Amino acid sequence: MSTQEFYIRGEADTEARGPFNLDQLASLAEAGQVNGDTLYYDAAIEQWVTTGSNPELMATLFPEKRRLRMKQKIDIKTVNVENEGDEPIRVEEMLAAAEGKTRETAGKGDPKAAFELVAGWGRRVLTLIVAVMMVSMLLPYLEPIYSFDWKTMIATPPILFGALDLFILILLLLGATTVYPLVRFRALLGLGFFGLTHYLAGEMQFLVPLLAASAGLYLTTAAVSWTVLIAAGALGLLGSGFYAFLVLG
Repeated sequence: MSTQEFYIRGEADTEARGPFNLDQLASLAEAGQVNGDTLYYDAAIEQWVTTGSNPELMATLFPEKRRLRMKQKIDIKTVNVENEGDEPIRVEEMLAAAEGKTRETAGKGDPKAAFELVAGWGRRVLTLIVAVMMVSMLLPYLEPIYSFDWKTMIATPPILFGALDLFILILLLLGATTVYPLVRFRALLGLGFFGLTHYLAGEMQFLVPLLAASAGLYLTTAAVSWTVLIAAGALGLLGSGFYAFLVLG
């Protein structure tokens, strides 16, 4: 039947259309131009017959569409079951739970909020360390600074480091955390330069507090937890404070 050619016409038509192959006839049926009452010429019996009289042809032109079946409803169990005697949840309790302030949610607060809190306190601690280091750098050389003796200031490394500390301090007070890479560079450069200077001068008592202050500066900029921040902050404050005491004493 797939190679058979069909001539078709309506019951009231005087002229036939065609020839059509089976695929073309199926397209016409899908477009609504052929139905069970459409006549086609059956060459075997040499007569015009309706398409509805040929079950095989009808099955080809009008295949039964699959019936859509609904999936069986799945009984999903939920843990949100309201039990008798349960108290209603208040908005205050929901907010406290979200902040990790209830007994059930203690220690399960938003990690992003905790990180931001640590970072905020880290900037404050860093500001104190830088301020102490700036004082230890600039205070012994107030005379050339007050007199604007540029030649002396440029030739005095502690003044240059103190000026850098002042610049960093201003940015930290403005809340600029983008200065952290510069703080790390300052910590490493200061440790290398002043560490070598004190070592060559035989001032070994300066090395330990200088190392502690530099390590505290560096680690405070990288602190993401309270443990690291407290350890780095204590190291930096104690080291910078003792270094300032030795320099100014």
